[in-house]
Amino acid sequence: MTWIRRLAPGMPDLVFGIVLVMVTVGCRTSLLNDPGTFWHVRLGREILRTGDVPRFDTLTYTRELTPWVDQSWAFDLALAAFVDRWGWSAAIAATALALATLYGSLARGLMRDGIPPLIATVVTILAAGIGSIHFLIRPHLFTLLFVFWVLRLCQRQHERSDKAVLLVPFLMVPWANLHGGFLAGPLIVLTATFGHAISGPWDASRKRNLWKFAAAFVLCLLAPLINPYGIGLYQHVFHLLGSSGVTQLIAEYQPIPFGRPEFRLIEWVILALIALPTFSTRRLDRYDLAHGLVWLHFALGSVRHAPLFALVIAPGLSKLLEGLPLAAREFGQGRVRWTLWPLATAAGMGLALWCGIGFGGFDPKTWPLDGVAVLNQQPVESRLFHEQDWGGMIEAECRPIRRAFVDDRFELFGKKALLNYFDALQGGPDWDGLCQQERFHLVWVKPDRGLAKRLANDPQWQTLHRDSVSVLFGRKDDEPRLRVSNRDEEGSRVLGDPPG
Repeated sequence: MTWIRRLAPGMPDLVFGIVLVMVTVGCRTSLLNDPGTFWHVRLGREILRTGDVPRFDTLTYTRELTPWVDQSWAFDLALAAFVDRWGWSAAIAATALALATLYGSLARGLMRDGIPPLIATVVTILAAGIGSIHFLIRPHLFTLLFVFWVLRLCQRQHERSDKAVLLVPFLMVPWANLHGGFLAGPLIVLTATFGHAISGPWDASRKRNLWKFAAAFVLCLLAPLINPYGIGLYQHVFHLLGSSGVTQLIAEYQPIPFGRPEFRLIEWVILALIALPTFSTRRLDRYDLAHGLVWLHFALGSVRHAPLFALVIAPGLSKLLEGLPLAAREFGQGRVRWTLWPLATAAGMGLALWCGIGFGGFDPKTWPLDGVAVLNQQPVESRLFHEQDWGGMIEAECRPIRRAFVDDRFELFGKKALLNYFDALQGGPDWDGLCQQERFHLVWVKPDRGLAKRLANDPQWQTLHRDSVSVLFGRKDDEPRLRVSNRDEEGSRVLGDPPG
């Protein structure tokens, strides 16, 4: 019977399975609902073709040759190679497996730290639920992974006073080439330094450990310079976050909108952190408190940091729950190990993909799939005004390749230009000046936009295509060159298929 017990899934396997189902079932289409995913693929294809990273914009006709830094160039390269080889369904499956492994590892780490399995499982599922608000095939997924690894290394340094924290700078090199969120690395190390400093007496051992933390912090600032742009990467990130002013226009940089259903979990976690010390026999130690306060501050100010806060606070929340009189807290005790079940699951998903079973795709209620085919029939030199969310899709999926008017790289366009664009999108007075300046031949927007209603009654424009997701207008003085939608000719290419 020993071999049967060894085959039995442990609690980390249970968490792995729950998160895997959560992503593959609940996020089948939402993983691809971010507009930036498209231009990441387009730029990755360009890197593969040219052998160099982008140094100026080539995707839009409004910012052509404007200097620009691709802070996620390594992600773009990997995503393009993966999607063009195996397709978007495989990318969804790989993302689901990576997220399931991340949160399974979180549960396993908590259990190894002595947290009862049931509590570790509950806290990890809460962390995954909070993180799900940002489950998208975008480079920030790597930031989730790196944040978890840096937290574990800093915790080990804090508890054992070895040299674990000196491994963090080595993580910073790939992180800085995958996502601009690499700034979280030095911040975690700095917070860990402060948390360790206030966690006990200033004896010789603590002082030596603080020197290791300080050295790691300095090296974490220097290591990201190993990238194709050098110091330009720092300049780009600080410009985006500070001087550009565009973060005020980006939803993920806004404060958490408490009250909305998708943010209930983080609201409950914050309330639990306030209430649990009254009932629990355990308290947050100073080290966990330092991390929790820093990342709660960032999460309250920017919703994009909520998934990181969930990872950071998991150890502290687990300790508070451990101090409650929970009758079933020892359930699953001893099942800390990983088994072969995750590998078997990954192999099974790979076999399913090979057999043609898909794990998701583009949501036809979100993306104008039919409209792409009609747009492809229009002259490629015709200037197009369109939804900002569709900019990346135009850049990556139109055949022949078409340049966009705008996409979601807000720092490239600037706050003033974006505000003018948003007014024009609603058919406001900025539309007249913008249309006269750019001489648009095509307009492709959502049917409920103010601009769509305005152009529908404008004798200078005709409707080339309309469905529940999008409407495409063309100028009547370009009528000999434009083609009206013909349903029988559409659908020859599925959105997301590899080029060629």
